[in-house]
Amino acid sequence: MNQVARQVKKAGRAVAKAKASQPVRKVQVTLGDLIAAAFDVAGETKAAAKLVSSRSMSVATGTHIVVVA
Repeated sequence: MNQVARQVKKAGRAVAKAKASQPVRKVQVTLGDLIAAAFDVAGETKAAAKLVSSRSMSVATGTHIVVVA
């Protein structure tokens, strides 16, 4: 443990940055699964639709979902 701490201290931010930006494993989720999970969390149809079509969900999924009621 001391050896790792020394390496990070000597190298500075470059090593810490490299460790923090490891690739994320992609998971494939269907639209139905996404809507079902939003409904489980929100509890109501309107709240689930608002959650699925939110800006943060668009950023997370990489697509913009529009709910037409």
